[in-house]
Amino acid sequence: MSDFARGIQFFLGANSASGFSSLYDQWVDQAKMQAFYTIKGGAGCGKSTLMRRVADDMEKAGYSVEYICCSGDPDSLDGVYFPEKGAALMDGTSPHVMDPAYTGATGHYVDLGAGYDRTALFAMREEIVAATQAYRACYPEAYRCIRGAVESRRRGSTPLHTEETLAKAEKRASGILARELKTTRTQPGKRIPRFLGGPTCLGRVLLEDTVSALCERGYEIRDDCALSGFLLHALEREFLAGGYDVIACLCPEQPDRLEHLLIPEKSLAFVTGPMKKKQGFRTIRTESLVEQSAWQEGRSFLRLSNRVAEELMAEGMSHLARAKACHDVLEELYHPHVDFSYGEEQTEKILEEVRSLPDQKR
Repeated sequence: MSDFARGIQFFLGANSASGFSSLYDQWVDQAKMQAFYTIKGGAGCGKSTLMRRVADDMEKAGYSVEYICCSGDPDSLDGVYFPEKGAALMDGTSPHVMDPAYTGATGHYVDLGAGYDRTALFAMREEIVAATQAYRACYPEAYRCIRGAVESRRRGSTPLHTEETLAKAEKRASGILARELKTTRTQPGKRIPRFLGGPTCLGRVLLEDTVSALCERGYEIRDDCALSGFLLHALEREFLAGGYDVIACLCPEQPDRLEHLLIPEKSLAFVTGPMKKKQGFRTIRTESLVEQSAWQEGRSFLRLSNRVAEELMAEGMSHLARAKACHDVLEELYHPHVDFSYGEEQTEKILEEVRSLPDQKR
């Protein structure tokens, strides 16, 4: 696949019906990396700030950057990747614990917790424990609501998924492929899994700027009937078989389903909407694929189920917002007792090391 455009953002974690879902172990191949930094340290020690500063410097120097946003707080970073340098930095703390595979050779630990005033923090241990427990307690409640939303949508949409309906979805996919996949190659393409959004403390996020940066045209799928996964899997299968790399963007609530599909080499995207930026995009409404008698019989229950799902999802995201507020309190407890000059020293050291790496062939 061609290199990521500048400033591309994805998620590698998602708040799903089964809890925190992770793609971090599928992010980069450490065996092919020149440098992989795992940043350790608790709340408020500057992990995201360090990564952002290194990324800003590399962008200004003309290098591509893939930003990995935090599913708990999309304004914070969990990782940055520089493909031309074969280098990446990652927040290696819970819930996405990840260690360097080749420590000392290409993998390096960076402990920003070394900048804590441990004596001062020990004196505040009861407050820190209480704030940490309050923060963590919000997530099971959020996941419970998301699980309920997924089940409500499933109950409403499954009766519509008749053999005739699924055959129509396959036929629609074939029509799209006849238009978009006119030439194929002998070698199959590569599948790159990512999340393009999901339920967060800021509401449900869709990283449309990433779509715009990678793809100039495409299809917006309006999916009240939960058929986009069937359609996208059929498209993904054929694009891969035809030799094109795809960014397979999984459904955050149900990571076993596809929600979006990006083919940057064709500047082509399939996005399950609603989208705000639609220029260059055609619209597919999945209700048009539903067999008529099933639609007449099930549409009222479908709409009720979707309304219930929306209410449950809103409640789940309110718990995520509460988790963010509790984490902010935790960071406020830590901030006065962090030596940020230590983090600045580590930032400069990493920058010097990454800059000095030889550029890799594209």
